[in-house]
Amino acid sequence: MKEATKTRGRQHRPTTSEVARYYERLRSAADQGNVQATALLIALAEKRPLPVEAVAA
Repeated sequence: MKEATKTRGRQHRPTTSEVARYYERLRSAADQGNVQATALLIALAEKRPLPVEAVAA
């Protein structure tokens, strides 16, 4: 007799491939002139937290 496997829920953290895809979208937006995307890339590269005002905008 075979037991039914439990369906797993969604992961809390994104997978490595998802993160790579998000970075690519962010770089694409920055290349197209999106100032917020450019600022986010700089903040991520320097491992600095973003100000709350920048996130809310």
